[in-house]
Amino acid sequence: MKPIKKQTKKTKRMEDVTHILENTVESIIEHYCEENSTLIVGVSGGSDSMALLSLLKKISMSYPLRLIVAHVNHQLRGKASDLDEKLVRSTAKRYKLECEVERVNILAYSKSQKLTLEEAGRDVRRAFFFRLREQYAATHILTAHHRDDNVETMLFNMIRGSSVRGLSGIQMITKGMIRPILDFGKEELLDYCERKNIPFREDATNKDTTITRNYIRHILIPVIEKLNPSFRSSFHEKSFYFAEIDEMLSFLALDFIKQFCQISGNEVTCPISPLKGLFPTLQKSIIQSIYEIFHGSTEQLSGDQITDFLDLIQKERTGSEKILGNRLSLSISYGKAHFQKEKSYEKPHLTEEIILLPMPGSLSFPGGKIITRIHNKIPKKTKKNAVYISLRKPDNQFYIRSVKDGDRFHPAGMEGSKKVQDFFVDKKIRRDMRKNIPIIVDENGRIVAVGRYRIDKGADPKLFESPVIEIQILDENA
Repeated sequence: MKPIKKQTKKTKRMEDVTHILENTVESIIEHYCEENSTLIVGVSGGSDSMALLSLLKKISMSYPLRLIVAHVNHQLRGKASDLDEKLVRSTAKRYKLECEVERVNILAYSKSQKLTLEEAGRDVRRAFFFRLREQYAATHILTAHHRDDNVETMLFNMIRGSSVRGLSGIQMITKGMIRPILDFGKEELLDYCERKNIPFREDATNKDTTITRNYIRHILIPVIEKLNPSFRSSFHEKSFYFAEIDEMLSFLALDFIKQFCQISGNEVTCPISPLKGLFPTLQKSIIQSIYEIFHGSTEQLSGDQITDFLDLIQKERTGSEKILGNRLSLSISYGKAHFQKEKSYEKPHLTEEIILLPMPGSLSFPGGKIITRIHNKIPKKTKKNAVYISLRKPDNQFYIRSVKDGDRFHPAGMEGSKKVQDFFVDKKIRRDMRKNIPIIVDENGRIVAVGRYRIDKGADPKLFESPVIEIQILDENA
């Protein structure tokens, strides 16, 4: 007869945790996923994802599910990366599950996209998982993020100056993704693998403390735990509190955007006066929400960058601009804040070189399109966004170009001449838009019209009995 194994307090606690882990994951799956759902399961080969895959396989025996194993080989560790892939493939085969593998040179990708290795890996995995979700018509993507991941993320975000959203950490349910083991720690998952004889592989780079996240994990958190041994669990629970605050702020921010802002293509325009009247925390949330409209998340938006934007809004100086890489720009113009997805100055624009206008006909130019028509006289019903100028001779030719320094014209209905730049200021036309307003000139270089805004009085068709050329100027999105 075998001797009865004495059960220590630690053994009993781990048995309890194992039971709780299995019941928790089963409850989450049954709550969010219907029977026979197709699920994409991200599996790296590490202890966390291998434990999750084992849990899901066990659940699927009594609660029917179609599990698709998804693995990304980052090709960072040579043979070790290939062995990770081999373990995932063999485990999927043993479980009789379909397995999809994406092989990507993450180092090359990160350099080409100017991202850190961690950012590049996250982007590739996310894109791969969502592509599989669409391919298999899956209801959810499941990943093995756990409590320690969340604590590290919260600390990382706090260090880089993130806002409330960053402190809310990783959420269990987000946009088609479920993280069923988020409330459990690394030690508990390792113990589960040991108890259930689940094979897994360790990533040696996880011990490299020159990597910020690893430094937080191996150096910073142990120091904090000397002051507060229950730090991980208490800090993890705080993420739910911050998430509730962020949810409330997001609701108020989107309500403000809906009421006061205009969204057009890659631009959001907000009036500054009501924006400045809000609490700073809500102002920050509005900027976050605008950034998220363009990019789907706020992962690359820091608290310092938001502060820079708010400083620009507070000063409210027309013509001032702030750019975050090539992801978002803010320009101030006549009491409005213009947020653009890309750098405005990188967009193609008209040059000072003249371009012949076809008459009649159409012409595309950076920022829009021009349509010309010839009439015997000014039509009774004029076109929107069009100007009408006198065509004194049948062989008259007209051209377009960008505005030049020193350009002047004689605006119809006004006395004397005016600088085109001063005219733009009077019309409150933003500086970044001025380069793409076509200046229409005749064969002698004389300005006959400034875009669709005003003709020169010397080209006024009311003063001459001659044919009229209609010049309709359409924006690129029209």
